[in-house]
Amino acid sequence: MNFSKLAAIAVLATAGVPASAWAQAPAEANQSAALSVGATVYDPQGGEVGTIAEINGDVVVVDTGTNKATLGAASFAQGPNGPVIGATKADLDAAVEAAAAKAAAALDAALQVGAPVRSVDGVVLGNVASIDGENAVIDYSGKKVTLKREYFATDGQGLIVRFTAQALSDALASQQPGG
Repeated sequence: MNFSKLAAIAVLATAGVPASAWAQAPAEANQSAALSVGATVYDPQGGEVGTIAEINGDVVVVDTGTNKATLGAASFAQGPNGPVIGATKADLDAAVEAAAAKAAAALDAALQVGAPVRSVDGVVLGNVASIDGENAVIDYSGKKVTLKREYFATDGQGLIVRFTAQALSDALASQQPGG
């Protein structure tokens, strides 16, 4: 079975790639930053880094025009022109791209036939049965389920899919006749 309905869930789960911890605001700027969607973000020298694309609690997504970086709100200080982080646009883009490359390499290593697969909420779903190009088939509750490679990631414990076990079950149920 193919699950295009899960695309929206996967996109939400992967919005932005975490930048490295060095993207902290300069220590000399102790003031809380005024953060708002659309605000321009600056580096310590006053150069433009990007704009705030999204704020969700203490998580801020900065769009550099090249990449989107997910940073903690504590990474920002208030500068003379607006919010400041301790990285230039080039540094932030490089960090995002390095993190994406590292994540891709980890996925390449983990997405292998026989590998156990868990949901993002930690539920063991089954094992990878086969890989065909950009798709992987997992054995899930006695069913062969085909998922696009983009729905997979890794965490500290191995291979995961970017949605919950309940979301997968709901998607399967909705594809059943009368579901």
